[in-house]
Amino acid sequence: MENGRRRKKKKKRIINMIMNIVLVVSIICFVGSGAYLFKYFYTTYKAEKNVDALAEKIQVTAETVIETDASGETEVIEGRYLELYRENSDFVGWISIDGTSLNYPVMYTPEDNEYYLHRNFEKEYEYSGLPFIDARCTVKEPSQNIIIYGHHMNTDTMFTSLHEYKEKSFFEKHPLIQFDTIYGQGMYQICFVILSKAYAEGEEGFRYYDFIQCENEEAFHQTISELKKLSVYDTGVDVSMEDRLITLSTCEYSQENGRMAVIAKKIQ
Repeated sequence: MENGRRRKKKKKRIINMIMNIVLVVSIICFVGSGAYLFKYFYTTYKAEKNVDALAEKIQVTAETVIETDASGETEVIEGRYLELYRENSDFVGWISIDGTSLNYPVMYTPEDNEYYLHRNFEKEYEYSGLPFIDARCTVKEPSQNIIIYGHHMNTDTMFTSLHEYKEKSFFEKHPLIQFDTIYGQGMYQICFVILSKAYAEGEEGFRYYDFIQCENEEAFHQTISELKKLSVYDTGVDVSMEDRLITLSTCEYSQENGRMAVIAKKIQ
C-alpha cells in the first residue's frame, strides 16, 4: 500500500513537472511570437513611412534635366524625379495603382538583380525591400516587356494588393497602372491577370518571367497564347507586337512556388 502511494505521488510530481515545463515553453513561445509579430508590423509600418517620405520628394514639374553621373555619362532626367535620382541613382521610376496601396519607387540594378529584394532606398537591410526591375530588361530604351518584382507581404503593402485582381470586378474598377520612369511618364492598361509558378531547372512549363523580348511575330503570338491559358479571366484587352508591356510579379500561395502576375500595355 505504502509503495503504491509513493508511486502515485511520484507519478503526480512527474506529471506536474511536465505540465510546468509545457506551460513555461508555451509562455516563451507566446512571448516570442508576440515579439516577432510586433517587430514585423513595426518594421513594415516604418518602411511605409519611409516610402511616404520619398513620395513627398516628387516634384510638380514637367521639365527635364541633364545629369552627369560619376563615370561622366549623361542622363536626361524627368525633373519631377530628380531629387530621388540624386539621392540614389539606382532609382529608375515610380509605380502606382489608383485606389490601392500600391505606390512605390522602382529600383534597377542590372549588375545585381536582387539587390533590393531586402533593402530600402538607403541601401540598408529591410525585409520588405523595394520593387525592382529584372536585370535582363532595359529601361532607357525599353525592352518589349519590363518585369517588376515585389513582395507579397502579410500586411497590405508592396505588391499584396495585386491579389485583389483575382476578382474581375476589381480589375474593372482599377484597370490602369501608372508607371513613370526617370525618362518619361506612362499609363498602362491591364491585359492579363495570371496565376503560375516558379519552375525548377529542368521542369517543364511556360515561364512568363522569361518573356522580355520576342524575336519575331510568331514567338510573340505563342507567348500571348500561353498568357491567355494562365489568365484568371478574359479582360477583353488586345495586345500587339508593337505594344510596350510591363509585368508586375509577386508570390502566390495556392500552390508550391506559386506566382501571380499582372501584365499591362502602355496606352500613353
